[in-house]
Amino acid sequence: MLLEMALQGIPHINKVFIKKVKSTKYDDNERFKSEKEFMLDAEGVNLLAVMCHEEVDARRTTSNHLVEIIEVLEIEAVHRVLLHELRAVISFDGSYVNYRHLAILCDTMTYLGHLMAITRHGIRRIDTGPLMRCSFEETVDILLDAAAYAETDYLQGSLRILC
Repeated sequence: MLLEMALQGIPHINKVFIKKVKSTKYDDNERFKSEKEFMLDAEGVNLLAVMCHEEVDARRTTSNHLVEIIEVLEIEAVHRVLLHELRAVISFDGSYVNYRHLAILCDTMTYLGHLMAITRHGIRRIDTGPLMRCSFEETVDILLDAAAYAETDYLQGSLRILC
């Protein structure tokens, strides 16, 4: 019997786990109703093929592979997934960070149309003044370079409020 059975799957999806989750749905009686439903959690990367499968609800399908999301769904979807993942990681142990702070971080990482690292290397790629660059890392080195090359900062960013 096993020799006659044809098994197929989605390329690059190695394993699939079934889990029961609680979801809230809107009922016909104008009420919100909590239900348990089954959800598939996949190990592997192939978002486009999964979303194109006829049995998969593409509107509720997510991934945590940000580069793949950029390729399939563009930068706005990356912004949303990044915000969701950051909130999940921070709230995992009971910590709390205001939504607005995380939203500003995600906006900064995605506003150029691609993912930008929030490190000294990522911050240096955007066109900012020396005061904004030195507020992140390597303060003395950045200020010395700015003085040596006579850089001017017109305080057009959020630092003008502080000064």
